[in-house]
Amino acid sequence: MLADTSEARMVIARLAFLLWSFLLLLGSSALSQLPGPSPTPTPRPGSRAANAPAVVRDNGSYDRLRAIESMTDKTYIPTHPLLDRKTGIYRKPSAEESAVLAVSGTLLKEFEAFLRSTDTGIVKLNADSSCFSTAEVVNVSERCAPFKMPGAGTAFSFRIDGYRLPRLADLIFYNGTFRADAVLQHVAMVELGNTEIGNVGLTSAGMKYLVDLQPTRDGNKFLQFDRELTQGIDADGYFYRKGHPVKLDTTYALRSIAYRGTYLQVVDKITYDELDFDRRRDVIVVFRVVETDDSGNVTILWKRLKDVEAPKLNIKN
Repeated sequence: MLADTSEARMVIARLAFLLWSFLLLLGSSALSQLPGPSPTPTPRPGSRAANAPAVVRDNGSYDRLRAIESMTDKTYIPTHPLLDRKTGIYRKPSAEESAVLAVSGTLLKEFEAFLRSTDTGIVKLNADSSCFSTAEVVNVSERCAPFKMPGAGTAFSFRIDGYRLPRLADLIFYNGTFRADAVLQHVAMVELGNTEIGNVGLTSAGMKYLVDLQPTRDGNKFLQFDRELTQGIDADGYFYRKGHPVKLDTTYALRSIAYRGTYLQVVDKITYDELDFDRRRDVIVVFRVVETDDSGNVTILWKRLKDVEAPKLNIKN
């Protein structure tokens, strides 16, 4: 009887998801007939907003979450090769996979003492964002074939200390910028200038806003703050945003709040909650660009200053 009930729940969830998808398509068609948005005002020359990159869309696919949050049976974890925790798309890459973006021995030697400390690391990010496709796997072209890790090495999670799909990452390297565009996640990033990473702590200049930032549990407040982060926030003489240009010998800090919740995905007609495969945490990290190579790849040295459980976000109306 228990198995029959579980299967019935899954059938109902899938039917509801398909119905929602159909209604979304109808809504998208109607919206396409509406006039476009008003043009964005030109920023003042020399202002922080004028010098910052255009970063990201509003927090990934948030609107559809309102309709599907209550559909999942949290007692059911599906099985599929792509969902295997050791070999699937949510795996932590192996040493063999990561070798294609191996950090140079020179840098490892230079920062050997720093890397002996806990909660530290060094990683190289792939500059070729075209190697990651929306089909959850790396691009199969000859150029991209070596990058077999999730996200093709373009995105990194400080919560799992490994390469990640961009929508589950804390940091994405894209077109010369550091950016954030993850699901149910707030990432506030700040440039601290040419400051030695070992000298940065939670009480350092530029860190107060990140430390004092209060997570929310309310869906509407989540969206409002996400829009503010997209535009950028001036506080205490620093500029906090979802992204900043990549600069060599420059130190950055970020607060990444990966809220707990539900985000349904479908693979081969199997519906599952993607956040079951992620470590949802609230972290503060400082990182420094220590090298850019001839291919445009960038190497960052990082240290995690805070790591606590993230709250659950209530996205229901």
